[in-house]
Amino acid sequence: MLDSELKTYPWNPTVKKKARRVFMLRWLFVILAAAAIFFLTYQKLTTNVWGLTAFLCQLLAVIELAFGLQFVEAGWSRKISSRMPLDEHYEYALYMYHIQSVRDLATNNRMLLLIASLEIQLGKYDHATQTITQISVGKCTPVQLKQLYFMQILLAAEVGDTDTKNQFLTRYTGIPDTNGEYPSEPELTTWIEAEEMDRLISALKKFTPTRKEHILRTCLITIVLAYSTFFYGAWYGINKSAGYAIRYYFAEISVICVSVTLSCLLIWGMICLYKKQKSLLNRKAARRIIAVSYAALTLFLLSLIGYSFLIVSFGVEGTETVTGQDQHYIYLSVQPDYGIATQYRTDNLIYMQKTGLFLPNTDTLTESSVPDSDPNDSETQDSSTTDSTENSPAQESQKASPLQDEMRAVYQYIQQQNPLPDMSFTYTANAKGENYAILSETTEEKDGTTVNVNYCLYDNGSKTDENNNTFEELVLEKVYPDGGYETELVDFYLVNPETLEVIDEQKSSW
Repeated sequence: MLDSELKTYPWNPTVKKKARRVFMLRWLFVILAAAAIFFLTYQKLTTNVWGLTAFLCQLLAVIELAFGLQFVEAGWSRKISSRMPLDEHYEYALYMYHIQSVRDLATNNRMLLLIASLEIQLGKYDHATQTITQISVGKCTPVQLKQLYFMQILLAAEVGDTDTKNQFLTRYTGIPDTNGEYPSEPELTTWIEAEEMDRLISALKKFTPTRKEHILRTCLITIVLAYSTFFYGAWYGINKSAGYAIRYYFAEISVICVSVTLSCLLIWGMICLYKKQKSLLNRKAARRIIAVSYAALTLFLLSLIGYSFLIVSFGVEGTETVTGQDQHYIYLSVQPDYGIATQYRTDNLIYMQKTGLFLPNTDTLTESSVPDSDPNDSETQDSSTTDSTENSPAQESQKASPLQDEMRAVYQYIQQQNPLPDMSFTYTANAKGENYAILSETTEEKDGTTVNVNYCLYDNGSKTDENNNTFEELVLEKVYPDGGYETELVDFYLVNPETLEVIDEQKSSW
């Protein structure tokens, strides 16, 4: 049917409504995928949570999900159309072809072959002839060519064109019938000479059997592949140098689900591929080679899945405990099986941001920890206890609290006077046990590339002015955590330990 005729065609309202619903669902998937890509790109440009690996995997997961859901939608469309009466099925296929303006040649040929077959079954031979002329023969598969030539033989027999019939009959017999579904040349000649058009049309129906649609299976495979891509991208691509980490509960549950489903999907897929290859091979030796090859490939891929499972499992050994909550964040204490507990904050279920280390608390001694002794030795015991606790971790922990308050005072002062980009207060310690604060974690353009930048506050010791007032001097430095550039001095601040009053020294050199 020509495009001009389609515009004035009296569509069945019920069929048109069903087709529009399917078409709108298809565009909904496209719009959601575009919105997800825009959101991920915006998040990548405005935050430093994810690295490039995570960003690319997130985009790939969105694309996998979008294409997979379109396959699900196409299967659902074929399923509901196959249950329609013949005339409604024809109008549905015709309308879907009409409103789908952008089509590749393979899809175009497939839809036109279906429409031509339905037109022949409905007796619309002129329309079928017009439809067949729009098919790109060079892009047809052998199966599609055999079906196309059969329909052209049928149309030529209908109008009594013997030359055209013989021409397409020669082409038809030149394509081998591997499955034995098509009538042979003698059968076709007999039916045509006897003018048994009903038998020809019945044979045409067998060429396009109702395809069993596995919608749920396709949807499940799509979700598994997309989620696996997203999870592994997040695990390996999160910006650990900026203090971010994947939450333990999310990682533990995800790695189990992903590993099990990927393993099952891999084994099932390899079995299906082997059965398909086996049906094409007649020699036992070739079948054995194919079986061994698929088995080796399956074991290799399963070992990769197992290796990734172990990497993630060892990375989340420990406990994650909620220690507090406010309007914006949930505060967590993450205690690994080996190491120091770390403070994190989070506002989601996927990742968290480090805010500091928990220092050991030995401020008090319980009665049970003090050994029994003679009362006469109390003075000796008191003196020895005093000597032994002068440099204990408890005193360092007690010193850390005033320093944290002083650094927080500078943080608040900078927020009011000259805010830094992406400011957030993180009190932590380095490998030497020296405490410092991170006031800002951001990025900037340097030499044409985007680099991570941290503004860190360090303790420079006590200072005394001419009035014998004691201040704690804190140094603000611009640090490049990924290396490549030297640390830069930004400013010096004096903090009154008692009043927490901040004085900007307004100098940027030692």
